[in-house]
Amino acid sequence: MAQKGTVGSLSNNDKQVAFFPNPATTFINFEFKNPVEKGSVLEVYSFLGRRMANINVISRRMTVTLNEYVTGIYVFQLRDAAGRVVETNKFQVAK
Repeated sequence: MAQKGTVGSLSNNDKQVAFFPNPATTFINFEFKNPVEKGSVLEVYSFLGRRMANINVISRRMTVTLNEYVTGIYVFQLRDAAGRVVETNKFQVAK
């Protein structure tokens, strides 16, 4: 039986990215728990796999405007400078 926080299972305390509000309507904020490595990128994809955003992370808090987003589920990935996925999660847009 796997314990919380073991490899392959991240507890909420292990998450590097907080995001709110969820569901979002006009914008969503991303806050990074720790300083992000220079060259890191936040990518947002529709649930169908269309890339909606590819944003260089330059601060510990970012706001993404959702003008071109329709109601649905979106997936984001934080990637480090080498392109490795640091974290993946999803949020909902409700318009």
